[in-house]
Amino acid sequence: MKSALPVLIVAHPGHELRLFDWMERERPRVFILSDGSGGAQSSRLNYSVSAIRDAGATLIEGSGQRSDREWYAAILAGDVAPFSQAADAIAAAALTLDAPLVVSDAADGYNPLHDLCQAIASAAVARIARGSKAPKFLVSPAIASAMGTPSIAWKLEDETARRKRLAVSANMPLAEEAARLLAEAPEALYNEQLLAPTFDWPENWTPEWEAFGRKRVKEGRFAAPITYRDHVLPIAKALLGRDNCRS
Repeated sequence: MKSALPVLIVAHPGHELRLFDWMERERPRVFILSDGSGGAQSSRLNYSVSAIRDAGATLIEGSGQRSDREWYAAILAGDVAPFSQAADAIAAAALTLDAPLVVSDAADGYNPLHDLCQAIASAAVARIARGSKAPKFLVSPAIASAMGTPSIAWKLEDETARRKRLAVSANMPLAEEAARLLAEAPEALYNEQLLAPTFDWPENWTPEWEAFGRKRVKEGRFAAPITYRDHVLPIAKALLGRDNCRS
């Protein structure tokens, strides 16, 4: 008998903590795209492995096998293969679990891998639907600019909020990011929510991360900037298998 557990897909280690209470209650299987090394080339994956295990959830095999640099190189090269492979792995895990729900990072315009995480999850759901009932698909905000309409939200009990604070504090590389998030959305420690995705992959869009990429090129830290129209949109279209895609 299948276990009927949900699946959570996040772009970077630490994003799963946005749904700490949900992980404790639902015991999902979690897939993390990047090892979270960023430009520092120091993996943050072990912190998430501990947090996921402590919450009673389980990491899906193949998580965190690529660094941020490898993902961004694939985006610049227009290499769909690693994104499609991730969608295949997630779909296989969800089918094994008979997952009733797939949750991913929401597109937010803050980081191209956040945006493509939603496309990967949507592609995985489409793969599942080819041979089984498609699970419900919702998204989780990694940051305040996430795109989606409220589906369900809840307030954490005091003891759960305490455990969540401890889990966030234990993730030392996340300290700066957590401080920024709490400055933008101080309620994030005490409330959790799932959104219905609304981003429809328009032909013309200028995400925040494009300006950041151009700045890094000027500083000599990046060789070339990633753009939505030239790099991210074509990969999303290829993943979703249509000219005008919606995830």
